[in-house]
Amino acid sequence: MLIDPNKGRATERMYKALTEILMEHEDPSQLPLEIWVGDSHEIMRGVHKYLRRLKKLDLVLPPVVIFPGHPLQISSLSAYIMMPTLLNCYRFRIKVVLKLGKKYHWLFKWTRRLIFGQFPKDRKYGYLVLSPQSTVGRKLHAKALKDDEAYDELTQKWRPYWEMCYIEAGSGNFSASIANRLDLVKRASVFAHEKQAKLITGGGIRTKEQVEGLVKAGSDLIVVSSVLEKADHPKELMKQFLQAVTHQ
Repeated sequence: MLIDPNKGRATERMYKALTEILMEHEDPSQLPLEIWVGDSHEIMRGVHKYLRRLKKLDLVLPPVVIFPGHPLQISSLSAYIMMPTLLNCYRFRIKVVLKLGKKYHWLFKWTRRLIFGQFPKDRKYGYLVLSPQSTVGRKLHAKALKDDEAYDELTQKWRPYWEMCYIEAGSGNFSASIANRLDLVKRASVFAHEKQAKLITGGGIRTKEQVEGLVKAGSDLIVVSSVLEKADHPKELMKQFLQAVTHQ
C-alpha cells in the first residue's frame, strides 16, 4: 500500500482504514502487507511526520518502507528505503538529481545514523515505467514499451546488486493497467527469480481479481495507491486485496 502524506482527505481516509485493519489483527506484522510512504511535495518532513503517526500506534507493524520522491527523503522510523535505478528515463534533469542525490543520500544517512542509531536498509532495484502518458511517465520522459521491449530493457540493464525490479504501468488518472500485461509479468518474474530478486508490479490495479492474476503471474509485491485514495470504502477494498494475496 503506497500512501502519499500530502493528499489531504484521501490520506486521512486511508490512514483511518489502515489503522483499523492493523488493530483488528493480534499480530499485524503477519499481514501480507508492506506500508510504503512517499511524498512528492516535501523532501523529508511529510514522510517523517506520517511515520511518526504510525509509530504512535504502539503496534508491531508490517514492514514500513519509504518510496522517496527525493533521494534525501529518509527517516529513521522506517525499515527500508527504495533506492531506484531508472531504466527508461530520458529526462536529463531527473537523472542528474537522482545521481547527485544518491551521493548525498549516503552522507545524510550516516550523519543521521550517528544521531538516531537505527536506520533504514537501502533496497536497490531497477524501475521500469511502461507508459509515457502516465503521471510518472511524463515526469521521467519515459519511452512507451511493448512487452518484448520492456523485457529486453530489464534483462540488458540488469545489475547484480539489485534486490528487486519494479515494473509500473503508470500512475495517476490513466487507463493503462499492469494487470493487462500478464505475459510480461510472467517472463519478468522468471528472470528476476533466477537472479534471486523479487518482482514488484503496480499501476492501474483496481480489483481483487487483478491482484489474484498478478500473484499467479509471479508478482512478489503488488503496489496499490490511487484506487484506495478514490474508494468510497477504502477499508473494504484493502481487505479484498489482502484476501486476494492470502488465498493464492
